[in-house]
Formats: sequence, structure tokens, C-alpha cells
Amino acid sequence: MLQTIVSTIVQGSLLALITIGMSLVYGTLRVLNMAQGVMVMVGAVAAYMTVDTLGVSPWVSIIAAVLVTALLGMLSYGVGISRLIGRAGVDFEMTAFISTFAIASIVQNIVQLINGPRQKDFPVLLDGRITLTAGVSITWHQILTAVIAIAALGLLGLFLTKSRYGLAIVAVAQNLDAARLMGIPARRAYVLTMGLAAGLAGLAGVLLAPVYFVSPTMGDLPLLQALIVAIFAGLGSTKGTIIAAYIIGFVQAAVSIFWTSTYALPVLYALIVVVLIVRPYGIAGKPQEARL
Repeated sequence: MLQTIVSTIVQGSLLALITIGMSLVYGTLRVLNMAQGVMVMVGAVAAYMTVDTLGVSPWVSIIAAVLVTALLGMLSYGVGISRLIGRAGVDFEMTAFISTFAIASIVQNIVQLINGPRQKDFPVLLDGRITLTAGVSITWHQILTAVIAIAALGLLGLFLTKSRYGLAIVAVAQNLDAARLMGIPARRAYVLTMGLAAGLAGLAGVLLAPVYFVSPTMGDLPLLQALIVAIFAGLGSTKGTIIAAYIIGFVQAAVSIFWTSTYALPVLYALIVVVLIVRPYGIAGKPQEARL
């Protein structure tokens, strides 16, 4: 049970960090961002290239990863989403969904051309491990991963509730027309939201790089897990995302430890089916926001 609790905290924190950006984007733009997994990969690649090329500490590479992915997120909004907003005769949600999927494919192939298809090692941020009890241990990197992820989520919460730009994002997500009438620049909030979501994914990429290795496909599994969390929580619900991330982290850890990791994803899919039958809009979503 102790190992399950530890794994739940680590996995749940990472899942929340990756998925919270997807929930922010959907809540603000009503776009299911399929490029979130690629942003995880780009963050890891940016950190790897910074360490490999400049020879700096992996800690410094975190800054490079967040900056690169945040800028790429803003660019993806300008290229793939902004031109679709308000166009007559266009199903915005579906077209933007396809557009983000196309952006993800393009970026993934560009990274493969530049960095190659092979997996590359990335050093842990903190070496060593601590023994909690007989047969149960945790690495310092896992502890650091949970601490950084929880701290990032806390700072994001403060930003959204205390800062001028954060409140603008919340206002646009709650009621776009009312926000515009109050003089809030919606498109600026869209750009900032895409940058925030991508930056959080890039941070998660650095934390995952020593575990998954750095490769062009390392963002595929995080994207799949983020989709499960987002649907389970209810698309657009940030609080629900955090709750769902830890629930799914617990289920994944419990199945892997008490049964086998082979059935971790199938059990999650079965859980999602049950939840969607009972609550089609997720555990914390609203019916008008999360109909799939």
C-alpha cells in the first residue's frame, strides 16, 4: 500500500501537470489540443539539446524547455487556430482539433529529422534513492518530480486567481461574450493560454525524459493518458482534472503493483466507459461544456 501511495502521488502529479494545459485550452478556446503530447516531447528534446550542446546543468535546461515549448504553443495558435476563429461555415471545434493534430505530426517529423529517431539518455535532476521501508523505495528524481509538479500547479492556481492576465483567462473561459463586453482582449487570452499549456507540457517533458528517454515518439503515451484524464474529469474542468489525475494515478499504480502493468491501460479504459455511462460529461464537467 505504501508503494501504491507513493506511485499515486508521483504519477498523479505528472498527469495533472500534462493534462491541466489541455483542460485550460479546451475551457478557453473549446479546442481539444492534440499537440499537447508533442509539447512534452519538444520540452524533453529542447532540454537534451541544451545539455548536450552547451554542456549546462539539467536544471538550467528546464528554463530552455519551458521557453521553447511556450513559444511553440503560441506559434501553433497563430498558425493553426487563430485563422479558424469566427469563420462562417466552419465547424470550429472539429477543424481546430484536426489542425492541432496536423501541427503535432509536423513538429514530430521535424524533430525526427533534426535529432534522429533513436532514444537518447537524459540525466536525472537528482541522483540516488531513499528507502521508505523494507521492499519500498523511491528515487530522489521521483520525489523531485512530484514536488516540482505540485509547485507548478500551485503557481498556476495563483496566476489564474490573483493576476490580471490569469483572471482574463478565467473570464473568457466562463463567458466569452461578457468578457468581451468588459473589454477583455479574448485573442490575447487565447495566445497566453496556449503558451501556458505548452510550457507546462514542456516542464513535464524534462521530468519524464530520464524515465522515458528522449525520442520523437515519447509524447504519445503522455497524450493518451492526458486524454483519459481530461475525459474522466470533464473537458474544461481544471479542478476536476487534478482530482481525476490522482484517481487515475492510483488506479494505474494499484493495478501495476497488485496485478500487472500489462492491464493498467485496459483497466483505465474500462473505468472511463463506466464513468461516461453514468456521467457522460465527466466527474466534474458541465453538460454544455463536455459533450463528446
